[in-house]
Amino acid sequence: MSNLLRRLYHRLPTPPSTNYQVRSSQAEFWALFRSGDVVFDIGSKGQAETAISLIPSGVRLVTVDIDPAAKPDLIADAHDLHVVPDGSVDGVFTSSVLEHVRDPWRVVAECERILKPGGLVFIGMPFMFPFHADPDDFWRVSHRGIDLLCGRFEKIKSGFNRGPASCMTHLNVHFLALLFSFNSKLVYGILVDLFKWLLFPLKYADSWLMRHPQAHVIHAGVYFIGRKRA
Repeated sequence: MSNLLRRLYHRLPTPPSTNYQVRSSQAEFWALFRSGDVVFDIGSKGQAETAISLIPSGVRLVTVDIDPAAKPDLIADAHDLHVVPDGSVDGVFTSSVLEHVRDPWRVVAECERILKPGGLVFIGMPFMFPFHADPDDFWRVSHRGIDLLCGRFEKIKSGFNRGPASCMTHLNVHFLALLFSFNSKLVYGILVDLFKWLLFPLKYADSWLMRHPQAHVIHAGVYFIGRKRA
């Protein structure tokens, strides 16, 4: 029975995302670069988090990951990028990575070290978001916490880019899947996809909720755009 369910599950179309980003924080970051600049994508993981279409023509993107299976340009641990010289890159991009590392402060310090003076950094992390091991999951920061974590940089802009509706849609998908899966991991996985189909329209409420003065009370993702001090 379980094998039949798996076969049926893998034939289903991919459900829509629960994410609805009203604010295109990546667009603001990539717009700061010019042709010839070198940007390191740390924890690239096949560039699932990188908005490739937004990268200006002529910018060289160097992928960095600890997992050889991701086929990065550089295999390295983000805690120790000793193979990269001090002050050698124009930009660092890392999104949905720091929650998985043991020491995010050390990774941020390494990002600063490899940047040229005036170099740019983008860091994205989750806040109110389900546990997701890759290979583990340790940290969450709020829209205020990301400023503390990135305090060594001069801030250009920071905030949250996944608001109340998107956040609650995603959490409810997982809550309802847990509630109705009756202790079955297989059924839970199937129900996650089912409830994504049923609930995803709710995320569009962020188109007006993000304008609410209290929208920050419930948010799932945060970002920081900064510059290395000279």
